[in-house]
Amino acid sequence: TISTSPRRHLIAMINDNEKELLLQDLRRYLAAHYTPKKFTRGTPFLGAEISAATLDVRSLRRGGLTSATKNAILQGIRQMLRPGFRALLFELAKKKGVPNVEIYRRSDLTKAHFSKIKNDDDYHPSKETVLALAIGLKLTLDETKRLLERAGYTLTDSSKTDLIVQYFIERQRYDVAEVNEALDAFGLPTITNHRKSRERKDGW
Repeated sequence: TISTSPRRHLIAMINDNEKELLLQDLRRYLAAHYTPKKFTRGTPFLGAEISAATLDVRSLRRGGLTSATKNAILQGIRQMLRPGFRALLFELAKKKGVPNVEIYRRSDLTKAHFSKIKNDDDYHPSKETVLALAIGLKLTLDETKRLLERAGYTLTDSSKTDLIVQYFIERQRYDVAEVNEALDAFGLPTITNHRKSRERKDGW
């Protein structure tokens, strides 16, 4: 009888080599696309993106707001007037032929979390949750941007997390576990956390 352990060892070596090649390619991708945030004196800090759910319309009536701030607030209001995040999510799921039970499984979300997304009118998803759903539904980059926009977010080249998720979507590698593993390798928070806690910050 021939032992299978050498074969398993070979498979492990191949997998390790594939992962290293993937990480090397990701490093090149980040080097080509990553643009650190730059803030100059007098430039208002608005964060990576403004969530439509947190906008205060009364701010428009206050004095001293810059045109950039006013435009950001108005853009958020326009987003809120469009069909909501949840409507688009299930429209895309139907288009892709993905039943509800598969949405949260493929997205690495808990059943309870998905139930809140589906049934809680006051629920507003985190950006990480939207990205996980985009991977789970195998969305194109344009579809991902649309879904993010409905939730009040956007992809930015000043976020390594965004760029890594974008890398996987562009290459049609739709595996949340693989995305999380890559994020972890770069010292970044994972996009789902019921299997692994997100404790690191966006940086090397």
